[in-house]
Amino acid sequence: MRAWLPCVTAFLVAVSGAFAAEPLPAAPAGFAWNRLSEIRADLLVPTGWKLSRQKKGDSETYHLAGPKSGAGAGAAFDINWVPEVPKKTAMSPSKYAAGLVSAASDSHKLLDKKSSSKGSFATASFRYADSGKGRDGMMVSYEFLANDRSGSLYIVAFEAPAATWADAWAIGKVIFENLRLDPVL
Repeated sequence: MRAWLPCVTAFLVAVSGAFAAEPLPAAPAGFAWNRLSEIRADLLVPTGWKLSRQKKGDSETYHLAGPKSGAGAGAAFDINWVPEVPKKTAMSPSKYAAGLVSAASDSHKLLDKKSSSKGSFATASFRYADSGKGRDGMMVSYEFLANDRSGSLYIVAFEAPAATWADAWAIGKVIFENLRLDPVL
């Protein structure tokens, strides 16, 4: 069975103030919830994966690194939150995301591409096999979740060696489909 990039099913919470108090559902076997309070998101972290945080300016990035061996070896997941996109780019987050997808189309042969909406977010996603220097054999999946009302953008990426993509994506798909984002942020 081939793994195709599905749209992220983000479980969105309607009221900003209630987000942090919102109870989390039971985590699937092999995963634990991690609340990313700085970006008001909830993320499933697979057992054995390492989570780190980096702040650059007012942007926040969380990086999940897969183990060195076994299921998910060499895989990585990133979620980046960018506030005030209109001030930085002079365009709405959804237009900015569309431009990023267009640029990706110019520099990579996309294997699939999709746009839709989920609650407060306009989404755009794509997947490609990376052939850049030192990146041969990597499969990369991106999802942009743009909130034009709040002016913010979430950029979600998952990558894994192409040779083990199906096994790695079985883990990545769970992370993508259960990502919870605050629709007000």
